[in-house]
Amino acid sequence: MKIISETENYIVIQKAPGEDSEKDVPELLASLSGKDPKDYFCIHRLDKTASGLLVYGKNRSQAADLTKQIQDETVEKTYLAVVAGEPETTEGSFHDLLYKDKMKQKAFPVKRMRKGVKKADLSYRVLKTIEYEDSLISLVEVRLHTGRFHQIRCQFASRKMPLLGDGKYGSRIKTKSLCLFCNSLSFYDSALKETVSFEASPEDEAPWNLFNT
Repeated sequence: MKIISETENYIVIQKAPGEDSEKDVPELLASLSGKDPKDYFCIHRLDKTASGLLVYGKNRSQAADLTKQIQDETVEKTYLAVVAGEPETTEGSFHDLLYKDKMKQKAFPVKRMRKGVKKADLSYRVLKTIEYEDSLISLVEVRLHTGRFHQIRCQFASRKMPLLGDGKYGSRIKTKSLCLFCNSLSFYDSALKETVSFEASPEDEAPWNLFNT
């Protein structure tokens, strides 16, 4: 975990793969500050195997304000993902109905709305496609328009483009960690009375760094 920015009201961090957004990160922050983990309010989450930017409230009022921004969909986030293959178009969008299987802790696309099913929408842009291990892989930038369980992972995998390192959703390419990273985050800072933005980059390791050449 890395601290990106901190004010008296919130803290923006870069979560590492394997860290739990709700449990591990507050504990790590508390160990650094000498405070209680409960002093850090989890506003939104990243899958444990994913990494990237997250913001935590440092008091109840700020947590409520940020939570409302999430609900109003005014918090802007983009993600980077490395997927198998190549999307049909350079830019596009996916629209699905996703069902979360709580027993399997996995999401599935379904054809009809029913109990437990939610609409899932995202848009993407292909940044680069390269050859890797005798096949094609693509670096894509993703913007979520809904925040569903395993949404990016499920929607790409259901189109035969699983994220690299995502064995749960059918990836045959093993990587050090799941290739999903939240690379930009912006929200309204009520103290400054302006929108603040933060950016980060994945670790300089394969397969991320293969796209730099």
